[in-house]
Amino acid sequence: MKFTKPKLDQIFSITSGPDWPSIQFETDATGSHTWNWTITWRTFSKSGKEITALNKWDAQSAITNCGGTLTVRAEANKASATITVKIKGTNPSAQEVTQYLNTKANSAGFGDIIEHESKFKQFNASNEPVKSFDNGYGMCQLTTPAPTFEQVWNWKSNIDGGLKLFEQKRTAAIAYLSQGSRTYTDDQVKYEAVCRWNGGSYHEWDATAGKWARQSNILCDSKTGNIGWDTNKPENKGKTEQ
Repeated sequence: MKFTKPKLDQIFSITSGPDWPSIQFETDATGSHTWNWTITWRTFSKSGKEITALNKWDAQSAITNCGGTLTVRAEANKASATITVKIKGTNPSAQEVTQYLNTKANSAGFGDIIEHESKFKQFNASNEPVKSFDNGYGMCQLTTPAPTFEQVWNWKSNIDGGLKLFEQKRTAAIAYLSQGSRTYTDDQVKYEAVCRWNGGSYHEWDATAGKWARQSNILCDSKTGNIGWDTNKPENKGKTEQ
C-alpha cells in the first residue's frame, strides 16, 4: 500500500485571506480507509481520525486554522502507509489587515500597535509564524495568555486575541481618564490605551490648565516608540534623547 497523492513533503500554502488549501490524499488500495492525522508546529499539535468509503480524503477541513507539518497514516485492508506534507502561511497586505480592523468595534489605534510590533506580518521569511525572543507569536505578538494553535497560524484569530487584550487596556484608560469626573477626548483614550499596551500611562492631569496632558517627565525615543526615560531620575536629568 502506498500513497499516490500528494507527493512526500509537498508544500501547500494558506492564502492571505486566509483560506486553507485543499489537500487531496489518495492511496493505491481499495475499499474503506481510515485516515489518522496529526498536524504539528513547534509545541503546538492537533490530531484526529477520518473514515471514508473509498481511497480518497481531503484534509482541508481538518487542518483549517493550523499549519506546520501534517502527518497522515492511511489504513485499509490490514495494510497501512504514512506520508507527511507541509503547510505554509502567506502574509496579508496592510490593506487587508486595516479592512479587517475596520469591522471591529473599539479598534482605533490598534493598527498602530500592529504596525509597530510586526509591520503587519504574521509570517517570517520561511512562511512560518513570527515568534519573538519572549515567545510572542504573530502580528500582535501574543504572549500572555499563551496563544492557541489557531491564533498562531490564522492572522484574523491573532488580531481577535490582540483586540481582546487591547479592550482591557482601553477599559483601564477610560477609568484613568474619567477619574474625578474629568473629561477626555476620543484621541486621548486612543493614546492612553496604545501607551498601556507595552508601558504605563500616557497622560497626567495639568491642574493649571484643567486638562489632561502628555506626561512631562518622560523623554521618548522617537526611533522606536516604545522606549523612554523617566527624567525625574537623577541619572536622567538634563539629558537629551541623543
